Amino acid sequence: MKAKITITQRMLNKSIIDANKSVVELFLRNLVHRGYVNIDNGAKQIVRAVYDDGSGYTETEIRLYRRPRGDKLLSIKGLSKRATAGDIVTIEYDEKIGAVVRVAAAVEDIVEVIE
Repeated sequence: MKAKITITQRMLNKSIIDANKSVVELFLRNLVHRGYVNIDNGAKQIVRAVYDDGSGYTETEIRLYRRPRGDKLLSIKGLSKRATAGDIVTIEYDEKIGAVVRVAAAVEDIVEVIE
């Protein structure tokens, strides 16, 4: 299972990402005793993670949060140095190394207008 997030400038500016269904499901399946179901409103958990650099891994961490009203959020340490708005972040879980974060540049379609 893979979680997928399309990065926005707001996410980069605030270092906070709303956890979509794929993120919630990924941590529910792979971190049974952690994940969002075991975080009280207003609390957080830290998950060990790595960035996949293509030829190796760089350690990082993912913070899972719940706002006091129950919203599910996350932040990925160092993301603003690796991603720009429009990029796609995927997170997979590996039993040996933890969460694996990959950042892929967005592919923009170039449309030529012919008059």
